[in-house]
Amino acid sequence: MNPLAVVGSVIGLGVAGLDPVGALMVIPAIAAGARRRVVMAFFLTSAVVTVATGLILGESVQLLTRWLADLTIPDPVRLLAQLVAAAALGWWAVHRFNHRNDPEDDKKKSALGGAVGMTLLGAFWGVSAVTDPSFLALAAIDSQIDSVLASVAVYVGWFVVSQAPLCVVVLTLAAGRNSAPVQRAIAFARRLAKPTDAILTALLALAALLLVLNAATLAVAGAFWPI
Repeated sequence: MNPLAVVGSVIGLGVAGLDPVGALMVIPAIAAGARRRVVMAFFLTSAVVTVATGLILGESVQLLTRWLADLTIPDPVRLLAQLVAAAALGWWAVHRFNHRNDPEDDKKKSALGGAVGMTLLGAFWGVSAVTDPSFLALAAIDSQIDSVLASVAVYVGWFVVSQAPLCVVVLTLAAGRNSAPVQRAIAFARRLAKPTDAILTALLALAALLLVLNAATLAVAGAFWPI
C-alpha cells in the first residue's frame, strides 16, 4: 500500500475518531489533586493497549469478521449478560450519586484508585477502541501492511490524532505542575469537575436503564430490541 495513502488514511481516520472522552476521564482526577504519574499511567496504558489491540485485530480482522458473522449467542446468555452489566452500571451510578458531595480530601484519596485504578481504566479505554468504526477501518488497512513497526506507527498516529485532547492535557502536565499553563488547566478542570461527574453519573444510569429495558423486551415480545 502506498505510504502516502496510509499516512493520509491514518490522519483522516484519526480526525473521524476524534474523541474528548479520554481527556474528560482524567479531568476529575486532576481536579482531585492526582499526581502527574497517575495521569501518565492512564495515558501510557491507554496508548499501549490501543496499539496492542490494533495489532491483534489487524492480524485477525478477516477471521474475526467471519467469526462474528457466524456467531449466535443464545437469548438466555444475552439476557444474563445484560442484567449483570445493568446491575454493575446501576451500582456505579448510585455510588457516584451518593458520594457526590464528599469532601475534596476524600475524593483525593480515592482518585479513581490512584495509579492502579487509572492504569486499569487506561487499559479499558484502550480496548474500547474496537467500538470505534474508524479504528476498525484502520485495522483493515493494517491487515495489508507487512511491517510490524509500520503497523505500530499507524496505530500510534491514529491514537495521537483521535486522542488529541488527552494528549494536550498530558503535554500540559508534563510542562510542570506549577507552571502557568498547568495552573490554568487545573483551574479549568476544577470548574468542569462537578458538571463532568454529574454527566458521567447520568450516562451510567441511562446505560443501565437501557440495558434493563432491552432485556425486558425479551419477556414482553419474545425478542430483544430492535424487534
